[in-house]
Amino acid sequence: MNVLDSLRRFLANELRVADAATMDPDLALVQSGAIDSIELMQVVAFLEKEFGIEVDDTEILPKNLRSLSRIVAFVEAKRAGASPGSAT
Repeated sequence: MNVLDSLRRFLANELRVADAATMDPDLALVQSGAIDSIELMQVVAFLEKEFGIEVDDTEILPKNLRSLSRIVAFVEAKRAGASPGSAT
């Protein structure tokens, strides 16, 4: 299962986001009210466990976690060994 599908499954099953399967990948998750800031931290914990990455506190930024598409890019960069949190 790819990152996007795993993330959608987590949002639907664990956080009970009703439209997770059809959610626009560019929707601003917290700003739109789809999830709250506490749930965002649950997403971070899920990413670490599911994909074997470590998310540093300095990487918990909108440019990395604002939307599904940004989360996917962030995870893929982390898995490839890049440091997306330090990029501008």
